[in-house]
Amino acid sequence: MMIDGDTKVVGLLGDPVGHSLSPAMHNAAFRKLGLNFCYLPFQVKAGNLSAAVRAITALGLRGVNVTAPHKETIVPCLGGLSGAAQFLQAVNTVINDNGILFGENTDVDGFTFLLQNNLKSGGKGERALLLGAGGAAKAAALALLRAGIESVTVANRTQAKAEKLKYLLKAGMEPEKVLKEQKIERAPLDKKKLQKLLEDATLIVNALSSDPYEMGLLPRIILPGTVCAIDLRYSPPETAFLRWARESGCRSINGLDMLLGQGARAFEIFTGLQEAPIGVMKKALLKVLQQKQ
Repeated sequence: MMIDGDTKVVGLLGDPVGHSLSPAMHNAAFRKLGLNFCYLPFQVKAGNLSAAVRAITALGLRGVNVTAPHKETIVPCLGGLSGAAQFLQAVNTVINDNGILFGENTDVDGFTFLLQNNLKSGGKGERALLLGAGGAAKAAALALLRAGIESVTVANRTQAKAEKLKYLLKAGMEPEKVLKEQKIERAPLDKKKLQKLLEDATLIVNALSSDPYEMGLLPRIILPGTVCAIDLRYSPPETAFLRWARESGCRSINGLDMLLGQGARAFEIFTGLQEAPIGVMKKALLKVLQQKQ
């Protein structure tokens, strides 16, 4: 990759960022298409976020991805938001449009990509149990509802946070008013309650930063009607949660396709292109993951 005075710089704001696979994924795509772009990771402490956002325009960066812990706190720093970002009050992609910073949420696109590429139903008609109520859970919930899921139950230890997500999804907004027709519930994140919820769920999504199986939250049962279990984490490729699901008799999928899908959409936003080189990006992700094992 040749770096010169015309190179457009994009990157990642987060803390930490050393584990991220995004630089490998995006730089492989830039090389494949011969684009004069470079993707860099920037570790930004919470107290430095405002200064880092100002630096995007000061340094002329084309844009950035945003990861934990900044997806929600970056919102007030931006000049505009997409519908999904406004709805969820969470941003994972920022584009610099002639000095105006515009926030997007491509995590919704990423989870939609995962559903479409791994489930015959694409999520339509499923009954989902969503573990967690943070930023990633918000995006997954919106993607599920857009896909036409029958119901989603948000299970979280902090009930106020689960209730807030439930209210957000039920309230809806243009163009999300169709979501009002779907069943949205909340539940405590405890083993006794989860056992009952698992009996009704056809889809389990882990959006917790920790592993629910290792936390002792999941009973040792055969899942009667569950079609699939999804862990939004992708490293290791099979988490304890996914192994539990597989051994309980249902299909298990990690979050690599969500990372790929959100990255492809961010790539298209950064470059202005209609289609990202998905195959090249996935190959780069798998190569880095293999090296890390």
